Amino acid sequence: MTADLSRSLRLTQVTALTGVLLGGAALWLGWAQSTVAFGGFGLACLLQVAPALSLGARIGGGLGNDGLERDRVTLRATAHLLRLLALGLAGAGLLALRGEWLPSADAITRGLALAALVVPEFLWNAKRGLAALHPALELDAARTRVLLELAALLAAGTLVGLWVPWADALTALALALRLFVAGQGLAKATTLQAACGGCGSGCGC
Repeated sequence: MTADLSRSLRLTQVTALTGVLLGGAALWLGWAQSTVAFGGFGLACLLQVAPALSLGARIGGGLGNDGLERDRVTLRATAHLLRLLALGLAGAGLLALRGEWLPSADAITRGLALAALVVPEFLWNAKRGLAALHPALELDAARTRVLLELAALLAAGTLVGLWVPWADALTALALALRLFVAGQGLAKATTLQAACGGCGSGCGC
């Protein structure tokens, strides 16, 4: 395995670990503090775990065709789940906007929102330098960028929430829109990958 592939493998492992830890913490705070946006962000983080593990297995095999079909199925399922999450989050955001419940965010919640920016930014900066090596790595970098954008929306909404009580609901709606677009893009990417065969070796697709 080359040095670049070894680095990519480590990054996928960090991605999976980040998804579990950050996603679990955000989901717990979303439940405890009644913040819709945090709950949605937590679930979005958890949805990064399976694709990261699947890609890690492919990298371990040299990014050949071994595990390619499993990778496609995993990404296709993730695309569907992202769109379902987006629809559910939009519905919850609309209910929150109507005043069905108000968040009770505290300093811990705001701190996690700001901290959530750090790891995705590190991962994205590291992955985009390796994206040109293979289409699968390029797609992985794109998924990490989406997570970074979601974290930025969450941090901005949490800060605005210091003055605007319904900022959490608006943040949830913004997250839902970005998640749906991400799901659509991922579904299209898996279709193109299937058409090309996923060889990633200049096959002309």
